Amino acid sequence: KEDACRKCGLSDNLVSCTTCTYAFHRKCLVPCLNITSDKWSCPECVSPLTEMEKILDCETKVASEETSSSESGSNKKPVKQYLIKWKGLSHIHCTWVSEDEYFEAAKIHPRLKTRLNNFNRQFESTDKSDDDYVPIRPEWTTVDRVLASRKNSSGEREYYVKWKELSYDECTWESESDISVFQPQIERYNEILSRRKKSTDKSKNADRAMRHAEGTPEFLTGGTLHPYQLEGLNFLRYSWSINKRVILGDEMGLGKTIQSIAFLASVSEDKFGPHLVVAPLSTLRNWEREFATWAPQMNVIMYFGSGSSRDIIKKYEFYYSKDNPKKLKKNKSSSSNDEKKQSRIKFDVLLTSYEMINMDSAVLKTIEWECM
Repeated sequence: KEDACRKCGLSDNLVSCTTCTYAFHRKCLVPCLNITSDKWSCPECVSPLTEMEKILDCETKVASEETSSSESGSNKKPVKQYLIKWKGLSHIHCTWVSEDEYFEAAKIHPRLKTRLNNFNRQFESTDKSDDDYVPIRPEWTTVDRVLASRKNSSGEREYYVKWKELSYDECTWESESDISVFQPQIERYNEILSRRKKSTDKSKNADRAMRHAEGTPEFLTGGTLHPYQLEGLNFLRYSWSINKRVILGDEMGLGKTIQSIAFLASVSEDKFGPHLVVAPLSTLRNWEREFATWAPQMNVIMYFGSGSSRDIIKKYEFYYSKDNPKKLKKNKSSSSNDEKKQSRIKFDVLLTSYEMINMDSAVLKTIEWECM
């Protein structure tokens, strides 16, 4: 086996091809793969285009200066290339592949030619002059949330990332160096993890006494509440303190959403939760934005999407991991296990729609909700 990277010529932390003698750095591969299997074939043996998810865009460029410096300007040859989205990798790892390289791989894998023909038909019918046309939206390369972390085989920290405007089933593992510009999201993830130690302060006998707000509470950061909104907050807080179910009835546009958020934030400040907000699907984004504006300290999760998306939410966003899963005794009662699970709840508020309630009632009804 070679002791230097085939691409850059440097050594250390190499991955070796099991088919030939070549070795590479992960960062030198296109795409930059997270190789976990012992059996791996390098790009010289197996085309990386077999790992293509889809073609996003194409463009024609003049050959680079290195290849055309010895040629006259009139002989510069245009090169067509395609923007490739790779399987299991986020949009920040999309790369350009030349047409020659693509056709070379298509000789061995005929399906690549079919996929290219399908892309060309769609691309020709797309209005490229439209201002809204972009192959990769900026939001798709912006970290929305960090769900988990781990260390890879080389010892580098990796984070499981949800991207803005993309569903949970498009989450990807990213190295810390690749998302280093998104430190606020990483710090937010670590801060949520640190809350688990503080959750032991919660008590079943915690004070539910009525707290009358004379002005906008300090934990609300979105602005100043109007007098009638303060009245609504105090009304909800009083009704909750005496376990009375109520309806906040008011005309449209007077900020019932903000009053509800202010109430949930005030209850959470007293270590009570979790809370369930059920609203029409079309309004969930607005609820999420208002929570981020008025109560950014609250961990708010939007629960919707495909079955695979909801499975990821349940796995990473619902509960803190168990302390010592191996030490759990099988003979413990189910009620005791339910109490322990309730104490591991990770979120403050779950936003969802009526449809999701009907589909996943078996999961959601096991949670003891403080407010609904």
